[in-house]
Amino acid sequence: MNTTDSRQKSISEVVLEDHEQMRALLVDFEAFLGRPRPPIGEVGYHTWGSELAQRLVTLHDRLFRHFRREEEGGLFDELRTQHPRAAPRLKRCLDEHPAILSGLRELMDEALGYSQGEEPMDPRLRRRVGAVLRRLERHEEYETELVMRLSMRDLGGMD
Repeated sequence: MNTTDSRQKSISEVVLEDHEQMRALLVDFEAFLGRPRPPIGEVGYHTWGSELAQRLVTLHDRLFRHFRREEEGGLFDELRTQHPRAAPRLKRCLDEHPAILSGLRELMDEALGYSQGEEPMDPRLRRRVGAVLRRLERHEEYETELVMRLSMRDLGGMD
């Protein structure tokens, strides 16, 4: 195996490990969303809003670094070179990154306001967070499947 193949394998392993960690983070986040939220003005409402904001900030930070690794780590470039027919699918993955991050930033702003006792601009804040989490989950599943499929072809597992 040459150094390019060796480097790609280590990059793909890192990305796939990131996806596993992201899945665990999303499961935990969804469990948090499933717990009751005290209405504004009642004991604990600011705590729930603060925890939501903190979770969104943590998710955004980890996701930003994860997307950066995917975009700049060379994996997608190498996969695109080795599998030119997969280029549109790889581009689709990369093109979703800014929209997902932007959606998280909007929710972070609203959650911070909620933690300070302000009514959210949209009363469906919890549902909107859940929708962004499901979008991210679908994105990561698609990406994982694509990276694994293309990596298996490189290893001769899909001849």
